[in-house]
Amino acid sequence: MSVVLPNRSQTGWPQGVSQFDNKYIKQIKPLTLECTINLHPLTSYTFGTKEPLYEKDSSVVAIFQCMREEFDKIGMRSTIEGVLIVHEHRLPHLLSRFNFIYN
Repeated sequence: MSVVLPNRSQTGWPQGVSQFDNKYIKQIKPLTLECTINLHPLTSYTFGTKEPLYEKDSSVVAIFQCMREEFDKIGMRSTIEGVLIVHEHRLPHLLSRFNFIYN
């Protein structure tokens, strides 16, 4: 009488062999993007400060009402025109211009 053991390379865990032989999982090639990003040293730029602009009415309800009226006139803001990528201490930083004029 002999005992036949299952082939351990095809069954069980943690062998890494799938029992489905990739029938249900698609093999996807990794997506690579080839583009150039220019990093500028932050020391090349100077930034000033301005006095803060205060709202006419500081209540939350009034601010939301103003935002609704602006949305009705202009629509959704979808783009920004001021983005600058800089590096400081060898770390990249993304500077975007908030409250910029949107198209």
